[in-house]
Formats: sequence, structure tokens, C-alpha cells
Amino acid sequence: MTEHLIEYVARDRTGITAVVTTTSVIDVDTVIEHIHSGHTGYYVAADSWKRTPVRSLSFLGGAYLFANWDGSKRNMLHDLAFHAPTRPVETKPVPEPPIVRLLSALFSRRSTHRHRSTQR
Repeated sequence: MTEHLIEYVARDRTGITAVVTTTSVIDVDTVIEHIHSGHTGYYVAADSWKRTPVRSLSFLGGAYLFANWDGSKRNMLHDLAFHAPTRPVETKPVPEPPIVRLLSALFSRRSTHRHRSTQR
């Protein structure tokens, strides 16, 4: 049986969509078919000495890939999702429209004119 090391997974809001092996990128449905047929196996390297097999589990009429190397029930394949590098985006302040400045100037002033009471 041929075995492939999964290095990364691609995912979207629905789950894992493809796996990246050392030799190619394979869509998740093909990987599931390969595992079900028994001709090809997939594994992840949890660390340098341990290989964790990737299994196909059926759920609600479909199948999904699952691997766990720490004994929890969590699907740790999601930890292999590729995170695209990000960079900060510089934003420039948006100037206030002239009408806002005018209204602020008119209504934010405190009246400095005081009425004096005149005594006669």
C-alpha cells in the first residue's frame, strides 16, 4: 500500500477541501476514496518519530478526514490548515465633510456674551 505524508490541509467554512502531500495537492473526496479502497494510506507526522494515520469517518450521509495524535477527541487535521501570511494595511484618516465642520463650529461654541444686570 502506498502512503502519503500530509503536510498541510486547505479548508473553507465547510471543512477540509484538499490535502497537500509531499508530492501533490489532492481534493478531499479523492483522499476519502483512496482510504476506503485500501490501496493508499495517508498519515501526518505529529512529531519527528510518530506517524499518525488519517482516517475517513462517515457522518450525516457524508465522510470526512480525521486524525488525532494527542489522545483527545478533537480533529487535529485542522491544525495543519495553511494560514496565508498577512501584512498590515495602512489606512488614512477620512476627512470630515465641510458641513460637519461647519455645524461643529457653530454648535460647539459656548456663548461668551453675558448679560449684565443694570442697577439703577
